[in-house]
Amino acid sequence: MKLTKLTLASLMGLSMLVACADDDSTDDGNLKLNIEGLEALGSDFVYEGWLIVNGAPVSTGRFVDPALKSQSADQDILDQAATFVLTIEPADESGDALAAPSDSKMFGANFDGDSAAIGYGTINPGFSNLQNVDITGYAFLRTPTDEPAGTENNGNDKAGIWFGSPGMPPAADLKLPDLSNTPGWTYEGWIVKDGTPYSTGTFGDPQAADDNASTSKAKGDANDGPPIPGEDFIQNLEGTGFAGGADLRGGTAVISIEPVPDDSPMPFKLKPLTGAIGQGTAPERYLLEANIGSFPTGTITR
Repeated sequence: MKLTKLTLASLMGLSMLVACADDDSTDDGNLKLNIEGLEALGSDFVYEGWLIVNGAPVSTGRFVDPALKSQSADQDILDQAATFVLTIEPADESGDALAAPSDSKMFGANFDGDSAAIGYGTINPGFSNLQNVDITGYAFLRTPTDEPAGTENNGNDKAGIWFGSPGMPPAADLKLPDLSNTPGWTYEGWIVKDGTPYSTGTFGDPQAADDNASTSKAKGDANDGPPIPGEDFIQNLEGTGFAGGADLRGGTAVISIEPVPDDSPMPFKLKPLTGAIGQGTAPERYLLEANIGSFPTGTITR
């Protein structure tokens, strides 16, 4: 299927919209939503649809059901709309539409006639050229945060996972767009063991350390580890399922894209990289491959 391609600049430019066109809706138009791959949000957030008309956003309403199939809008607004945008918004008691889209935009699909296609080229943030990029990465098992200077292995390397390639020092090796300057979204690393996901921390730059590199309560006390994303599950593990000592061998590594703010302890739907972790610790490394099937697809029809 040929996908409409939006540049990152055009998607993120929607964040600058602050005007809201008057909407004296007569509900005489029907916007059909055929979106595959949305998931239910936490209780603190809802989805909201937007039509971009002459550069200004007009809300088509908020909803919580990811399987919603239609929204109502004024037919004149529908006819003039250039783009349909889906955002994640904070829930409130009134449920009223907001004045402008949040930074957490799931996608922005341009109308071609009466239809707008949702796919890789419309996903926000930063994946407008996803089909042309070799999205890959590596992960390895090691616990550098409790290794004194000059040591390489203290016998518990199965308790730590790091996203890169092992070495002295380890190399940054996640081929993903940098989200450091992308409002509304961030990456989060995960290790899934026995069906339970454990967060390794959030990060915007896939070539740098996690946001909690120096403050993680689970890491060791010797140092903060290498300047790449990852985590050592060494201490303060009560209630996590690792109380008897973490063993990440045989787990699944995941990199997700998370909305900001985020009210869920689970990985979000957008998971650009996943990979199986074997039994060997560093210097063995494990390939993470593109997981494009986790991104929403479909059409919007007016």
